[in-house]
Amino acid sequence: MTGSEVTRHTMTSAFVPTPLTYELVTPEGLSPGAPVLLWLHGGDGPDRFASLTQPAFDACWADGTLPPLSVVIPHSTRSFWLDGVGARAGWESMLIDELLPHVGEHHGTGLALIGGISMGGMGALRAAFRRPDLFAAVIALEPAIEPTAEWHEVTHRDRFYGRDEVIEALYGDPVDPEMFRSNHPLEMATRHGVEIAAEELDIYVECGDEDMLNLHHGAEALHRRLWEIGLVHEYRSVRGGNHVGRTLGPRIVDALTFIGRSLGDHAADPVLDVITAGLQDVHEAGGFRRRTMIDGPAGSIEVWEYGEGPPVVMVPSLGRGASDFDDLARRLARAGYHAIHPEPRGVGGSDGGLDGLTMADLADDVAAVIHALTSEPVTLIGHAFGNRIARMTATDHPHLVDSVVLLCCGGLVKPAPEHAAALQRLFDADAAPDEHLAAVAQGFFSPGNDPSVWADGWYASVAAAQGAAAVAAPVEHWWGAGDKEIFVVQPVDDVMAVAENAHRICEEFADRASMVTVPRAGHALLPEQPHAVEVAVRTWLTRVR
Repeated sequence: MTGSEVTRHTMTSAFVPTPLTYELVTPEGLSPGAPVLLWLHGGDGPDRFASLTQPAFDACWADGTLPPLSVVIPHSTRSFWLDGVGARAGWESMLIDELLPHVGEHHGTGLALIGGISMGGMGALRAAFRRPDLFAAVIALEPAIEPTAEWHEVTHRDRFYGRDEVIEALYGDPVDPEMFRSNHPLEMATRHGVEIAAEELDIYVECGDEDMLNLHHGAEALHRRLWEIGLVHEYRSVRGGNHVGRTLGPRIVDALTFIGRSLGDHAADPVLDVITAGLQDVHEAGGFRRRTMIDGPAGSIEVWEYGEGPPVVMVPSLGRGASDFDDLARRLARAGYHAIHPEPRGVGGSDGGLDGLTMADLADDVAAVIHALTSEPVTLIGHAFGNRIARMTATDHPHLVDSVVLLCCGGLVKPAPEHAAALQRLFDADAAPDEHLAAVAQGFFSPGNDPSVWADGWYASVAAAQGAAAVAAPVEHWWGAGDKEIFVVQPVDDVMAVAENAHRICEEFADRASMVTVPRAGHALLPEQPHAVEVAVRTWLTRVR
């Protein structure tokens, strides 16, 4: 392959001074519809950015580590690619709302990625975190971010290179601390983490450990935040790496190689599948996963436990068992929590009886588990019908509960008749397998998601008893979870626990209830967006703990 071609173009903009200049770098023989990388320069300007970084692209295209794509290099001032306070200072809006559609229309580009160096690394993170639905991956080399999102905590060490007039042009004079916070990648990772996970944004962050601008402190802080809340990413602290110099070229190649992996084949690894298939036995033999039997108020309760640490108790959906939480339990245990998920009455070894079952009985069962397995208040996670039990437990046993997390918040506003009918068909013993699976898809899964993962695991007699208990219990008794903090994780496509329930509970208890939404997920949620649920729960647990 010969070297790539660089051409210069202009476009008008409603957000920044025009004409806006950008360079387009393309390899030989690029096909229409190939991906596009928005490649953002640093604070020293765009003049030499294309020529300095083009050799890294050529090297990666030549050896096949980066598939053919367009590279778009917009020109900016020391804008930090931010929507600043001045006139026509909407640099992030320009990237997202103007440049990306423009290059798609005029240059025939396809899937979008974004990346940058220094100031450009900060801008790339900000744009990708705010709109993860637009980008497949983000690469941030030595991003110009501080190790705190609180302006009053920023030290001279971390901003000496940014003159006051530059900072004030971005964030106001005096600096608006809320504007600074809301546009900081640390805060944005937390605020948008669920969407970032749901959209499967690939994240790459790196910095040299001898960065002359001390940017390695901010990069490390971002890595720690992403790690803390469970956002999957790749992080590199480059030994001997400085902000400029001989290490930067190879580091750009490493980042572009990450892009190549992001765009590559993600087929299952058969060797890994064989190893992980036996991991549950290893977990049990080593005590990481444990089966425990406790004496409940009306009989034995079978409980599954993972890990050690602050306790989190999980209650499954209507007519389903504790195995729905196996994946989340493993994820939380790996993060340092004691994940506890008991089997409901009538499932597995839980034999408390179903005749005359009440919501209070179900809450008492959960309370017995908490009493037996921990000495401190727990965070209760309830999925669908399980979040009614979680709220009932918080109401009747307030001393045992620290907070509640409601996955698919329902209970007050009923689903549409056709979706309620689908729920009934789930438990029709005479339904053919394809009819049963169609009902699962209609009532529980977002369009395009695979309902077969929930083809099994339904307990009709348990569902009937739980449903009767719910009908008999006054909603107002358990609706507000006593006086506990409430965190709602609401799927966008949930037709069973319709979103109005979540909005009502957050409006009614605005001082102690909050919500995040999960795209491309329905009432099943747990198997549809496992990473997004993990990030939502870990972010919440980090806050309350």
